[in-house]
Amino acid sequence: MANKFLFNDRIVVRFISLFVIGAILFIGIWYLSYYFLPEGILQGKTGSAIIVGSDVAPTMLEEWGTIVMYNLGILILVFIVNFIPYLDRFPLGYITPLGMITLYAVFLGTNSFSIPMAEWMAPTLAVLLRGGPYEMTAFILMAVATYNQSRFALTEDMHGLKDIRISPVPRLTFEQWAGIGLAITLILLAGWREAAMFMAL
Repeated sequence: MANKFLFNDRIVVRFISLFVIGAILFIGIWYLSYYFLPEGILQGKTGSAIIVGSDVAPTMLEEWGTIVMYNLGILILVFIVNFIPYLDRFPLGYITPLGMITLYAVFLGTNSFSIPMAEWMAPTLAVLLRGGPYEMTAFILMAVATYNQSRFALTEDMHGLKDIRISPVPRLTFEQWAGIGLAITLILLAGWREAAMFMAL
């Protein structure tokens, strides 16, 4: 199943496959967080709170720049993590956006943002008006666009012994470059949306 969908030659198939997994994870964690965790449980306790801060910037452009730089950093992290080998070349970059989706779902479900929402948001389609879902989509796009960039792979033989296999890194295709470009564009647009929401508070 992984070879057919997550490792498909077409980036669209890989994207839809990882997106569906991420969406199911997001909805489930959001519901659990909203109904079973106290409000603000993670507020000020994560790296994003330290990096982004808890105050709105004086201008929208500055706020946008802060949000964008933080999320571009995560995009780069996804790309770098995809260079790390795992068993049978499974891209660790796939795990990174799923981890970010989980964290975002908890933040959303408990209103633990550095700059909290005025009203605690119950699971609803209104989340599509925020920038977060599009940032998560960008992370998924980066993961599937660079999924095959690891030069090394841990392999296991029939006796259960592990070995490192080295193979040439394939050149990025036009589809992959387009995915990277779209991921960056989503980060820029989602950051503007988030900045506008913060300035309106």
